Amino acid sequence: MGIDTSSTILGSLRRVNLISGKGGVGRTTIASTLARASAKDGKKTLLLEIEDDSGWDSPLAGGFGMKHFKADSQLLEPGLYGMRLSSRSGQERFLTSFLKVGSLSQMVLGNQGIKWFLEGAPAFREMGYFYHLLLQLRSDYERIILDLPATGHFLGLARLPNLILKLIPFGPIAERMREGQGYLHDPAVSAAFIVTLPQDLPVSEAVELKTEISKEAIPLGGFILNRAPFNPFTGEEEQILFALSQKSKTSKLLIELERIKRFREAGLRLKEAIRDFPEARVWTAPEIINPSEGLSLAQRIVPA
Repeated sequence: MGIDTSSTILGSLRRVNLISGKGGVGRTTIASTLARASAKDGKKTLLLEIEDDSGWDSPLAGGFGMKHFKADSQLLEPGLYGMRLSSRSGQERFLTSFLKVGSLSQMVLGNQGIKWFLEGAPAFREMGYFYHLLLQLRSDYERIILDLPATGHFLGLARLPNLILKLIPFGPIAERMREGQGYLHDPAVSAAFIVTLPQDLPVSEAVELKTEISKEAIPLGGFILNRAPFNPFTGEEEQILFALSQKSKTSKLLIELERIKRFREAGLRLKEAIRDFPEARVWTAPEIINPSEGLSLAQRIVPA
């Protein structure tokens, strides 16, 4: 049932797609849109998020009529599954993988003294998330979309394998860290996409995040410049309209022309930031009102 997606972002998605960006840039909506589009394009797709201990309902799950995703895969729509990466679930499954008895690993993590000790160990919480993710990477999903709620989670997961391997270079933990790196560092398998807005601060933060990601050998898929204004004008027409609007003091047209100008400048700045990353691109996304449309919206996320 596949369709021609070569000219849209769908044609550049990898098997594992890490969607990041600061709060408020539309990251979760983009992740949901890409996941729905991927499923409608005939790919068995898993939409992931990392558990949130704040007590708030999940915005990602809310788009599917739920308060939260479960820590086990659940069918959301035809071809699309959802899941919450849980540190506790990852820790239990990791311990079970070499203790061989699930009840024993639950007993270990259920002991408050041991739990306090482990929670204080370097990156033990992140290791739970990482192993839970690794189990999904081993699965038969054709495409995985991970909505990362904060840049800290992204960088924590990206830095975890090297941190652990420095402390524990041998044994089952090291083996699993290297296995995870094998997926996440392979440009044919994984890519990070950074969502941003055409404003100075979000663009600066996106460029900074790109720099940190590149240090961790995570392949960069590019930037997604969100909320593109509709622009039916050529460059020459823009100049004429700008001059006319100033003379007639047509503020509404001036505001729209300024939006178009800022969007173009943000795109140029982002293109400069990935000049040394030949596989990465700057993508522009329209203002997305209803992400449930999925495929039609994703087809409008195109190269800048």
